[in-house]
Amino acid sequence: MKKIALLFILLLIASFRCNAQYETDTHIVWQPGVKLTFEMFQGAPSDSACVQKMESLNIYHQMATGFWAALDVPDSRRRWKTMKEKYSFCAAMDKTQSFFIVRDSTELKYAQLIWDICEVATRISRKKLVEFEKEANDKLAEKYGERNYNGVISIAYASCLNDGKQFGQEMKQTVLNEVIKTHDEEAYLQFRTMIDTFLLELEEYATTEEEIKRLLSDNPAKGYKLAPTVVGDLKKRGEILY
Repeated sequence: MKKIALLFILLLIASFRCNAQYETDTHIVWQPGVKLTFEMFQGAPSDSACVQKMESLNIYHQMATGFWAALDVPDSRRRWKTMKEKYSFCAAMDKTQSFFIVRDSTELKYAQLIWDICEVATRISRKKLVEFEKEANDKLAEKYGERNYNGVISIAYASCLNDGKQFGQEMKQTVLNEVIKTHDEEAYLQFRTMIDTFLLELEEYATTEEEIKRLLSDNPAKGYKLAPTVVGDLKKRGEILY
């Protein structure tokens, strides 16, 4: 019994250490199984006018979310021959800019829905990149008899990144209008089911520990550097800020 108890304590400590590395003083990164809590919202409205404006729209919390991304490439011509590019995506929340006006379970579940939408957005970007790379390599293999060409990811990185960002922006705006401003429970349940379905269907494209560590540390892996330039969006959308 003592051995079992000790093992449980060690696992619990390991779990805390694991979660701790995904949070900084200012930001927290989306990770499976970790739910938002009131304590994560550490900001405050700028002034009373801000509160009045939000209340007039029936909005009682602010969640400052962002889509973090980086494209790393081999740091020398020699390495380009054997190493492919690496991309990292994750959903991050600025705790210092996020706050509640009304601190209740309803507002918290709305925030969680937006948070999960942000993760779905990153998964869409990964899925698009995987599909583009496979299609490009299939065509190259058909033409030249080889596949796994380095440089393919760089071509579509910005476009696939924006595909996810666009989904996140549009879905968040829809939820804001149809759920958060109206407090429509039926609409909330419909969107909650939809996002849960997306999370399940796109589970193989979930944010990884490697990506989180890369983006929180801002240090590329050994042999890599942050891409100095990025090919523009192939759909000509420019940069989608999010």
